Amino acid sequence: MLLLAFHFFCLGSFCQIEISSGYAVNKQLADGPPLHFGYDINIKGQLFTKPQIGFKYLYHFNDFVGATMKVFIWEFHQTISYEVIKKRKYILKPNIGINYRFYKWKAQMRPPLNSLPVRAWTIGTRDGNFVIVSRTGEDYKEYCPNNFGFTAQLQNQFRINDKLWLHITPFFEPDYDGSQNTGGCYIGIVFR
Repeated sequence: MLLLAFHFFCLGSFCQIEISSGYAVNKQLADGPPLHFGYDINIKGQLFTKPQIGFKYLYHFNDFVGATMKVFIWEFHQTISYEVIKKRKYILKPNIGINYRFYKWKAQMRPPLNSLPVRAWTIGTRDGNFVIVSRTGEDYKEYCPNNFGFTAQLQNQFRINDKLWLHITPFFEPDYDGSQNTGGCYIGIVFR
């Protein structure tokens, strides 16, 4: 932990620290707030690289099936960006890269259980399906996949003062298995 703190404070002298929240929605219709921390490291001129660590808590209640799903996502991103537009009060900086994510899906079927009609909810994945069903008493299930994905962010930075910038960043983050695709918008601040 001390090494991580030292790393962030030392890099803070020659990088841009970024803190973000916003809104995210998963392909499975779960939505909620993300929380991201990252820092831009200048490679050369207008070319940057940015490591990020993030957490998303997404939730969905399907009233047709009567099931609640929650997903907790821990993710690590590494992107490369280029300042396409750099003005005194505005910067447009697209980011592309890769990510690795750890998911923890929790699903719960609402009562009545073991009665007709049988209700089911399925999430298709590369390795099979995650299914929750009302007929067998499977009223609670967990599913914990992890995999690689891709990151595409369109970062718009607006100057507040010399050291503080606001950023609004629409993003799309497709995963390798295709069932965990996530998109949304990060809103946060950049310390320069």
